[in-house]
Amino acid sequence: MTNPSPQEIRALADAGGILALRVVPGAKVERAAIENGALKLWTRTAPEDGKATKAVLAQLAVLLGVSPRELELVSGATSREKRVRLPAA
Repeated sequence: MTNPSPQEIRALADAGGILALRVVPGAKVERAAIENGALKLWTRTAPEDGKATKAVLAQLAVLLGVSPRELELVSGATSREKRVRLPAA
């Protein structure tokens, strides 16, 4: 299974550049997929003390080809449902 392209991921963001995503922490394999019109990310990192959120932002940055500092977590710091502001393309 191949990861979605940066263009496919950016197409999921709303007009304000906010991307909704679902996170699966503690997964056996890190991967990304588009399911039901939303981005879903699996991370091996356990959801403790914000480590999974940090890992997911790093994973998303790699998928988009940007620095993790360019991504802004808008909501969902302790939730599996997160909203991230993407940098302008």
